[in-house]
Amino acid sequence: MKKERIFWGIFFIAAAVFLIIGKLGYFQGIGFWSLLLTVFFGACLIKSVLHKSVTGILFSAAFLCIVYAEPLGIEAITPWPVLGAALLGSIGVSFFYHPKRTYCYGNHNDDNWVGTVETMDGAQLQLNTSFAGSVKYIDSQEFKSADIKCSFGAMKVYLDKAVVPTGEAVIRMDVSFGGVELYVPRDWKVINQVDAIFGGLEEKSSSNPNGSPTLILTGSVRFAGVDIIYI
Repeated sequence: MKKERIFWGIFFIAAAVFLIIGKLGYFQGIGFWSLLLTVFFGACLIKSVLHKSVTGILFSAAFLCIVYAEPLGIEAITPWPVLGAALLGSIGVSFFYHPKRTYCYGNHNDDNWVGTVETMDGAQLQLNTSFAGSVKYIDSQEFKSADIKCSFGAMKVYLDKAVVPTGEAVIRMDVSFGGVELYVPRDWKVINQVDAIFGGLEEKSSSNPNGSPTLILTGSVRFAGVDIIYI
């Protein structure tokens, strides 16, 4: 959280500086909103490089190309061709590039992960990831619902330590240009009500429901994928 505050603090300070410099005439022909978007996507690009996020790097570069399509004379490849190239490039690189970082929690250990690790508690949770990777451990004794928002990034969510006293929990998804892995207890029942457009939801292993909690998945998945892994 502290790093996120620093990131946004630097963004708004840089935006203020660019606003003043622009008004002094140092950026002739470049509007304020173009400068603001440049600062934002430039910051996202730097952040993605530091996190070794190929997806973040490619999409930040793609949006910068869109912002400066006219000055660079590349209108023919914006916006959709360059965004499509960023998406396909991200998918292609993911097949052979796996940045290394080790984390360990309970019985979980993953040597091929870069991102933040967070343990969450509460009945109603908010899980957010953008231009980065994250691991979320739901360690709640009264879990009822969660809102997952993942864009241009990757998220792993572990539910094996969650307790659902009401017998039913809901996860609402808003996933675009990214991927989410849900690690669900094998004896839970999962009901898929997700609306997928140019994306999908896939069960990677088999379950064995025995009357334990029911997990309802709703929301939308666009240009992205969601995997359910039973553990």
